[in-house]
Order: sequence, then structure tokens, then C-alpha cells
Amino acid sequence: MHESASLKDQLGLTLPKQLFADRQFVMVLMTGCCLSVAVGALAGENAGFDTGWVPLVALILWAPVIEEIAFRGVVQGYLGDTAFGKRNLVGLSCANLVAALLFTAWHLVYRTDLLAWLVFIPALAFGYFRDRHGSLIPCVILHAAWNAFLLPGWYLFS
Repeated sequence: MHESASLKDQLGLTLPKQLFADRQFVMVLMTGCCLSVAVGALAGENAGFDTGWVPLVALILWAPVIEEIAFRGVVQGYLGDTAFGKRNLVGLSCANLVAALLFTAWHLVYRTDLLAWLVFIPALAFGYFRDRHGSLIPCVILHAAWNAFLLPGWYLFS
């Protein structure tokens, strides 16, 4: 970590300014929720969602908070302070790309189906908004909303 960056800033534990005034964020939030319903529907029986309260709270709240702190906070935050992490490829930071790859690998630890591979694209979106706003709040909101919107597709179409 660079001396000038505080741990709070590096981890993204700051409030973004005017998040919902960011048209890109709102568009990605709405589009992602719609796509999540479709993914939940396509996954059907293979989604493996438990219907108890604890698994649902884990899916919608705990996992987004913990995973975003780990991947966009620690990994992307640390790499974002390095010369490598600041490089851009196709408009995305290398820090974001590495965090998204690790996020996908983490999901492959406990799932081996298409859903595990599909998390790479949302992970890039989470990381994009982490870079754009310097905060984990947009990542957690997107992650929680998209996870929540998997459920209607799964319940309605399975």
C-alpha cells in the first residue's frame, strides 16, 4: 500500500458521491436485474438454491458484502495501487480483471456448472464501478440486487 492512500480508501470503505445520479450505474443495475431473472429461469432446477431463510440471507446479503470486501476491496484495492493494476485493457483496469478472475475461480470451488463461469461478467461490472466510484457500495448494491433477482426467475420458471 502506498503511504498516501489510507486503508479505508484502499479497501473502498467510503461513500460514493451521487451514486444514483450516475446513469451508467442505474442502467447497469436495472439491466443486470432483468438478466438475473433470465439466468435464474434458465438455471431452473440446476440453480441449487435452498429455500430456507439462512441460505437466502446468505445469497442476498452476506455473500455480496463478504465477497465484495475480499475481491473488490482487498484484491482490487491492493492491485489498484500498483503500476500493473492501474493499466487498462479494453477500458477495464488490470486490477479489476485479476479480481474478476479470482472471483470466478472462487465460485468454481463450489460449483462447476455454467452459473459459476457466468459470474465473470458481473464481476467485471462490480469492479468497473469500484474503480469509477472508489467505493464498495456500488459493488455491494449491484451484487445483492443481481443475486436477489435470480430468485424470481428460478421460482417462476422451475
